[in-house]
Amino acid sequence: MGKNMGEKHKEMLTNDPEYAKAFSDMKEEFQFARELIKARIRSGLTQKQLAEKMGTTQSTIARLESGGSLPSLRSLKRYARATGSKFKISLEA
Repeated sequence: MGKNMGEKHKEMLTNDPEYAKAFSDMKEEFQFARELIKARIRSGLTQKQLAEKMGTTQSTIARLESGGSLPSLRSLKRYARATGSKFKISLEA
């Protein structure tokens, strides 16, 4: 039986320095994506339902939640409103 994605990811982090560095370099993007997904799940919405509330497409929501690109502040505010979340930016020392 093959490895699941989590096992493969751990293996690559350990054995592939290039992969480990690329993953580390995207740490903030992945955390950001997790926060978006948590807000959507907390609101009980699917990507499609959220897209409808925001007046956009499911594929746009998927892109936002992938962490691959950073959305505009306007999009983040719309996402927060649609999920019933409070939009907050924080810079910490």
